[in-house]
Amino acid sequence: MKAIQDNNWLYNVLSPLVQFGTRCHYLHFDVHGLENLPEEGSYIIAPCHQQALMEPLAVLNFAPKPPVFLARADIFAKPVIRAILTFLKILPVYRQRDGQRNLDKNNEIFDLSRDVLLDGFPLCLMAEGRHNDRHHLLNMGKGMFRIAGETQLKLGDHPLFIVPTGIDFDEYERPYSNLVVNIGKPIPVQPYMELFRDNEPVALNEMRKDLAAALSPLMHDIRHEEYYDEILTLSQVLNKEMRFRSGHKGPLLNNAWNRFLMRQKISQQLDAKAENPDEEFVALMTKARNYIDVCKKVRMRPVDVAEHWSLLRTLLSAGVLAALVVAAVMAPPVRWVLLFFLLCCPIIFIPTHLLMKKLIGDPQFRSSVNFGVRFFLSIMYGIAISIVIACTGGLWMSQLADIGAWWGLVAAAVVHLGAMSSAYIVNGLKAVGNNLRYWWLRLTGKLEALD
Repeated sequence: MKAIQDNNWLYNVLSPLVQFGTRCHYLHFDVHGLENLPEEGSYIIAPCHQQALMEPLAVLNFAPKPPVFLARADIFAKPVIRAILTFLKILPVYRQRDGQRNLDKNNEIFDLSRDVLLDGFPLCLMAEGRHNDRHHLLNMGKGMFRIAGETQLKLGDHPLFIVPTGIDFDEYERPYSNLVVNIGKPIPVQPYMELFRDNEPVALNEMRKDLAAALSPLMHDIRHEEYYDEILTLSQVLNKEMRFRSGHKGPLLNNAWNRFLMRQKISQQLDAKAENPDEEFVALMTKARNYIDVCKKVRMRPVDVAEHWSLLRTLLSAGVLAALVVAAVMAPPVRWVLLFFLLCCPIIFIPTHLLMKKLIGDPQFRSSVNFGVRFFLSIMYGIAISIVIACTGGLWMSQLADIGAWWGLVAAAVVHLGAMSSAYIVNGLKAVGNNLRYWWLRLTGKLEALD
């Protein structure tokens, strides 16, 4: 029987496609700290967990070899799902709630995990063991560390590392936002082994404490729960001004990594003040709460209000869009190019995340399901439209060029280019709409409470 980490040609074909789709799902996908992945020895990648599927997809994009993942066992209940998850290189881990009899099955899982690591493939376990819809590091379970300790026992002198990995989403549910991966220094497991042999629970607690201390600085970790919403909002609305004051200009001003670092910095400063709040801090939290309430009332995101364009830029951008619409109406070549693009890439303009909000109760699953729906719809639609245009394009695309069935390849190329540029196109259109709405609210006095 093939081991889960063994080479699989179908997996090798689909994996790059999924990685491409994942990167197209975000405006910016920044990975930092790749040099921290151990060149020698086995390692467990331990990311924070704030989404269901999106962290594993992020890991898939930077791991040098196909990683094997461990996930909670209850999702493996149905044979078909189990077969799919196994194909995706995911193993089940049984928890206390699964019953003592099932817990014994973890011995086999630990053996399979050890084989993965011995073969030189990375193993990925979510550090917190459960997902969380807040920028906040949860308490960690002991499962990962028990796997690490028992695997290190069997590895002997062969080194094993745990690699803390911060993963930050600046938007949880909306596609085409930013994702930042921050890989930290690897933690060797070997130094804990003497204690692990003598007193396993204490050793597990030490590993858990050290990983939490290493992981928190790698992510956007807001520690104060009472003022969580206010601190998060301030880390967003003050972000651009603080980056500008720090000397970030031009492309660096909107760099996803710099935005993440500034969110971290602002949150850490406010967290520290929240420990001993004075009158100034309480007044600031009150203003932040008022800001949140006003934004909810006018149905605008705080970050959109804070980072609005100037009125001149808004009008110029709207004018360019209006000119493009006029050109499409008046000039047939422009009209046919735009129609052809829309025919090839309609899915990028469908706000499926709004549908997920109504259909999916658990907010941590919405982005993952949304990604899956958009990914598979795009693949199926791209194949279908390329075939249709290859068969019929020569008849109705003569307005541009009569190249017959070659239009099918052109359509396939446009689908590919549309996926690559979708974040810029959709975010640009949203930005124009949001800024027009902002200035309308501003000029009609509905944002006076923010002044």
